[in-house]
Amino acid sequence: MSTIIPKAPASAARQSRAPLKATPRPAHSVRPGSLRQQDYLLGVVYDLISEHGIDALTMRQVAQASNVSTGTINYHFQNKENLVISALENAYRLPKDWEQYRGSPAAQLRRIALSYVLRASSDRWWRFWINYLAASTRHEEMQAHQEVRFDKQLEFWSNLVADGVAKEELRAGLDALDTARELLVLVHGLVAMQFMKPDAKTRVYARERINRGIDALLRNPPQLGDPAAAPARLQPRR
Repeated sequence: MSTIIPKAPASAARQSRAPLKATPRPAHSVRPGSLRQQDYLLGVVYDLISEHGIDALTMRQVAQASNVSTGTINYHFQNKENLVISALENAYRLPKDWEQYRGSPAAQLRRIALSYVLRASSDRWWRFWINYLAASTRHEEMQAHQEVRFDKQLEFWSNLVADGVAKEELRAGLDALDTARELLVLVHGLVAMQFMKPDAKTRVYARERINRGIDALLRNPPQLGDPAAAPARLQPRR
């Protein structure tokens, strides 16, 4: 897919959610042809959907909020469904700090699992995701993409488990596929729980539950109160 070139590129580091009929954000120079521009455009999609839902989204609203022409968006994505699917796929890229966990499949598994802890009840990515999931039950193409995405996740997590066993970080004898599937059931269930009870206490519980789940897989699990184990208890970042 070609890179989007905004009419008046805006900061990719915004924190607040854009209103449905958003005034274009103040622009500053962004290198033409950069991935940053595409991230910004898809970030606007997260904002609008997390606030108003998929049914309310139009290509014109995305254009107004992102300072990208409607024609350009239509050229690259053809329709709203393709735009939303691209936004979902874009968000599943590996975390920016992924390289610092290279060489430790167990640390990578913990890192990616903890990204399922919402940063706040208003976490725009997970609000977008839950809207996508609901819409996919009524849209065949979105549902098919969701299934493909889950299978890719299952394979990726399964490979991490297999690598962790091979490096003797995780317990010998673990079935990589079954273990990965159980972890995905756990983290997705915790996402749902955080939406049903959207408070800080629930997010703390989700983080602790994920850490316990990963600890249970370790060949040498940390002992309660062991300060040396603290660095392994990663905080969720995206």
